[in-house]
Amino acid sequence: MKKIAGIILAGGMSRRFGEPKALASWQGHTFIEHIVQVMQTTVQDVVVVSHPDIRERIVTLVDVPVIEDIPSYKGEGPLAGIVSGMEQIKAQWYIVSPCDTPNLSNEWITALIGQISDEYEAIVPVIDGKKQPLLAAYHDRVKEKICALLHEEKRSMGQLLSQCNVKYVMEVELNVAKELFVNVNTKEEYVRLLNENKNKKV
Repeated sequence: MKKIAGIILAGGMSRRFGEPKALASWQGHTFIEHIVQVMQTTVQDVVVVSHPDIRERIVTLVDVPVIEDIPSYKGEGPLAGIVSGMEQIKAQWYIVSPCDTPNLSNEWITALIGQISDEYEAIVPVIDGKKQPLLAAYHDRVKEKICALLHEEKRSMGQLLSQCNVKYVMEVELNVAKELFVNVNTKEEYVRLLNENKNKKV
């Protein structure tokens, strides 16, 4: 199998959430521990790209490299995180996930990997009509494009996708529950997910 690595983005400021989402509790662990464990069941190497303020805390929780953005791109958003992860681990393809998707499962990663084809540079799910560029797969070829965008002070994932040969994958093709793509932005969303999870166990 082609070498596939995982990049977990934990560099956001979590302003709407009010505290670092990577460290929020989930099923006896933290979000970041859960995402790392899921990634490790499916891909060969995983790296966490962390915000500087929480890096030392994350290092104590996971057994994978925890890095910060490359200095020249520090704080430049998810594109900076993705390219920093690519620099840390050399692979042909990268599965990217934010740290705030607690329903993420190896079922989803396996389904995404199944869509990979070297004729494309990005495999992006479309859930309820909405593109999910931060829960997607990227070929190593996009690294130069990301660097060029950041050099021009362009930080949008949409700007990257507009320059790539993208395979957009509908949820029916992935054949996984769209609940796997739920991300947590506010405390209200977090509490709702916690309650839904409790109800499933009852």
